[in-house]
Amino acid sequence: MIEMLEGKVAIVTGGSKGIGRAIALEFADRGCDVAVAARGAEALEGVRKEIEQRGRKALALPTDMADDDALEKLYEKTIETLGGVDILVNNAAAAKGGRCSRVTYDSFEHVYKVNVWAPLRLAQLCRESFKKRGGGVIINIASNGGLIGDTGLGIYPSSKAALINLTRTEAKDWGRDNIRAVCIAPGLVRTDMAESLVAYMEKNPEKNLNPLRRIGEPEDIAGLAALLASDSGRYLNAETYIADGGEYSMGVFDT
Repeated sequence: MIEMLEGKVAIVTGGSKGIGRAIALEFADRGCDVAVAARGAEALEGVRKEIEQRGRKALALPTDMADDDALEKLYEKTIETLGGVDILVNNAAAAKGGRCSRVTYDSFEHVYKVNVWAPLRLAQLCRESFKKRGGGVIINIASNGGLIGDTGLGIYPSSKAALINLTRTEAKDWGRDNIRAVCIAPGLVRTDMAESLVAYMEKNPEKNLNPLRRIGEPEDIAGLAALLASDSGRYLNAETYIADGGEYSMGVFDT
C-alpha cells in the first residue's frame, strides 16, 4: 500500500526542478497539497500545473531564499491559499565552487544564508502552523558531503554539515510539540546543480564508486522524503538518512 498524505499541506523550496520538483510531485501523488518556491517563475508554473493535474491544490511563488521578507511572504501565502502547513521541505541550496582558498566573505555569507538561515527561518515560521495542526515535519535536504567534506565545492559542504546539526537541534527543541525534524543526505543525483559532475561520471563510469554503480535520480530522494513525511515515519526524528547508493557507508569517497 502506498502511504498517503491526504489532507496534508507541504512547502517545498527549490521546487521548480530536480529533487524539489520530484518531491513536490511525489507528495501530490500521495494526496498532499503543495506550495513550491524557487527563483524561476516559468519552471515553477510548470510544476504548479503538474500538481493540479494530479487533483491537488498548488501554489507556485517565486522566492529568493536570501530575502527574509520573501520567506515570510511564502509562509503567509501558503496559509492564505492552502490553509496551513504540515510539512516543510528545505531543498533550495546555493553553491559556490572552487577551493577553500577562493572563498570570500560575500560568498560565505550568501551560501550560509540560503543553506542554513533560510531553512531555520522557514521552520520558525511554520512552527506556528505545526502547533495549531497538532504537529509537523521538517525535512532538510543536505548532502553526503556534509558528513565528510568534499573538494572543489568551497563552503557548500560545511553549510550542509551545519544543516545536519541544525536538524538535530530542531528535533530536540520542538519534539515536545510533536514536530519532527529529519535530514536527507543525497549523494550524486541527476540535477542541474550537479550537471557537470553527472556528465563526467557518465563519460567515466569507472569513477562512480558507489556499490550500485549508477547516478541517483531525483525520484530516488522523493520516495524517502514521502516516507519521512508520512505516518509510517512518525517515530523517525533527529536523524540523517543517507541516500547515495552506499558511497558513504562503503568509505569510497575520493580524498
